[in-house]
Amino acid sequence: MQVKTGRRVRALGSGALVLLLAGCAPLWQSPEPQDRQVGAGGLAHYRFTGRIAIQQPDGSESGRIQWQNDLQQQQVTLLSPLGSTVAQLDRNPSGIDLRLANQERFHAQDPEQLTAQVLGYPLPLEGLPWWVLGQAAPDEPARWQRDDHGQARALEQSGWRIEYLQWRPVGPQTLPGLLRLTHETLTIKLKIDQWVLGASLEDGAQPVTSP
Repeated sequence: MQVKTGRRVRALGSGALVLLLAGCAPLWQSPEPQDRQVGAGGLAHYRFTGRIAIQQPDGSESGRIQWQNDLQQQQVTLLSPLGSTVAQLDRNPSGIDLRLANQERFHAQDPEQLTAQVLGYPLPLEGLPWWVLGQAAPDEPARWQRDDHGQARALEQSGWRIEYLQWRPVGPQTLPGLLRLTHETLTIKLKIDQWVLGASLEDGAQPVTSP
């Protein structure tokens, strides 16, 4: 399906809805981390679950995110605060496929353009698989800011600024637990609740999806 210019879908939940739900179960309340490693594969294969918050001049929204990374392929599921799937993105070298909860489907080559038109905000799926690991994407100029101990505090690349607000141990690795991404007037806050390293589609691990 062709993407129509100006199309916009509120993929997560409005700020008012999130505040209402927060009275029952705060979306950003941290559960106990259950990070683990699964066999071999290291950082080539990983998945994580967490929370995502979007802030723009015309409003904000929050929800949950599930991510499966398998070398050149990513599968991203966006969920409402109540846990229902609202959008699923599958990215590979041929482009990105996006499916909404009503089964409407879209395909494009540029993930930022597609997500901006359909979801209402761009998701940087070219760089995010690297940034979320605390790395710069290869073959693109990058500028780092580090603390006195050499730990990354912020990265600027491809028009985005990525701030690393929290790090935590995951097996022998130290990986981000909380990131803030900014691009022009857009802010994306990503809190990772659980890391799983070494889980790939090829070795039989199930992708992180919601029915």
